[in-house]
Amino acid sequence: MIRRRWGTLGLSVLLLVIAAWFMPAPYYVLRPGTAVPVLQLVDVAGGDLREKGQFLLTTVSVSEASALQCLFAWMIPGSSLVPREKLLEPGESPDAYRLRQREWMLLSQQNAIIAAFRYAGRSVEEFLLGVKVLRTLSGMPAEGVLASGDRIVALDGRPIRTVPQLLHTLEGKREGEPVRITLWRKGRKLEKRLSLVRFSRSEGGHVGIGIVPMTERRIETDPKVRIRADHIGGPSAGLMFALEILNQLTSEDLTRGLKIAGTGTLSAKGEVGQIGGVEQKVMAADREGADLFFVPADVHPGDSNQSKAEAVAREIGSRMKIVPV
Repeated sequence: MIRRRWGTLGLSVLLLVIAAWFMPAPYYVLRPGTAVPVLQLVDVAGGDLREKGQFLLTTVSVSEASALQCLFAWMIPGSSLVPREKLLEPGESPDAYRLRQREWMLLSQQNAIIAAFRYAGRSVEEFLLGVKVLRTLSGMPAEGVLASGDRIVALDGRPIRTVPQLLHTLEGKREGEPVRITLWRKGRKLEKRLSLVRFSRSEGGHVGIGIVPMTERRIETDPKVRIRADHIGGPSAGLMFALEILNQLTSEDLTRGLKIAGTGTLSAKGEVGQIGGVEQKVMAADREGADLFFVPADVHPGDSNQSKAEAVAREIGSRMKIVPV
């Protein structure tokens, strides 16, 4: 009788644990990811591949949390819970979030190529192709008319090549005013007509059609560059991509025989910007035995990437030097 009770209790606990493991929670779990040698991902045609050290690209593991993972996240070093609304934009699905991360990764690669080639004085050309629709917003005019992947090339007959140009063209227009949009979709040129709506004051109060836009462009260089990073998302690898490209373009070995990990967004002008998940990236770099960690310098002293990276390095007793850039 007692054994049967304990057996029933044990089965109930097991079923409860299984249910908690699969029960979704409104959080994402962030954990230390990997520190990958960038040389494995970047290939400059005819480039100098001799490196005594390494540039390391750092990542964060991001996954949707279950109820059980929320309960035990605090027990795993480097893990943290982030509310879903902190990562996802309003109305954005997990699939749309992953698509946005892939697009940001492509943008970071292009910026890295432009910045590195210009710094090295090598040939690079940028061709602006229009505004890509990442997704349409629910309840907005574009919903059901435009589609993810559409490329807008004109508004009322005026050429559109970038997101700022699209926004500038919309300035001065009124709510309810119709606009004619010229776009490319799967190799076909189409025209669509939409009426503008006014967004809430929290979104600037501007008029628009209700899309998440991104400038689409093509980069041509001499020599050619190939970056293989389809398995990584987000914009924060730009700095390390640029350093590796520059290292292959020049005869000087920028690594100086050191393991140099890092993170940071990068503009086409070479400006380094703030990133997310810096705590997890520091731990990933330390685990890989990095000597230096390049981190975006603080924008707001005491509450930015540099300060957080230095605090984590002290907490884990890392010998790695934190270098703000």
